[in-house]
Amino acid sequence: MDQTDEEIMLDYQSGNREAISVIFHRYKNRILNFCLRMLGNRAEAEDVAHDVFVTLMGHKHRYQTTAKFSTWLFTIARNKCIDRIRKSRRFFSMTFSKKDSSQTEQWDIADDQPDSSEELAVKERARVVQQAIAKLAVQQREALVLREYHRFSYDEIAGILDCSLANVKVLIFRARESLRVELASHIQEGNHD
Repeated sequence: MDQTDEEIMLDYQSGNREAISVIFHRYKNRILNFCLRMLGNRAEAEDVAHDVFVTLMGHKHRYQTTAKFSTWLFTIARNKCIDRIRKSRRFFSMTFSKKDSSQTEQWDIADDQPDSSEELAVKERARVVQQAIAKLAVQQREALVLREYHRFSYDEIAGILDCSLANVKVLIFRARESLRVELASHIQEGNHD
């Protein structure tokens, strides 16, 4: 039976240096994808993801087993992304990942052989969605990304964002509503094709 993340972190805190590689392999893609969605720039996302694991190693004794490990780690990632956003004071386009994979891509389409006009339309829709997500307030974007792309529960998101459960629900609702309004004309155009 595999060890839980919490057990592995306790091993690492006790001096087992191999434990950090297990944690790294379990979380490297998830943390990188989260950073990519928050920052929209691969190079910056890789830098921030690296900083997340450096922080984890430097602050390993701050982890308390009363907290779920993934919540603690994503809180570190969130804080690092916010620091980077504040530092740059600009937003970048977003990338997406397949729901059941850690690979990122522009858009996931069912038709394997689209003609060039279909491919162009798909890329345009992806660009519009990316721009709409980038326009969301940072906390709304964080909550939405954590829920829709990383499948965290509302309680886990509340822990990561350090806010109430009710606030998480409001943030996600408002993010979805903003996207619905922002993308309404594009959705209607798509229905007429």
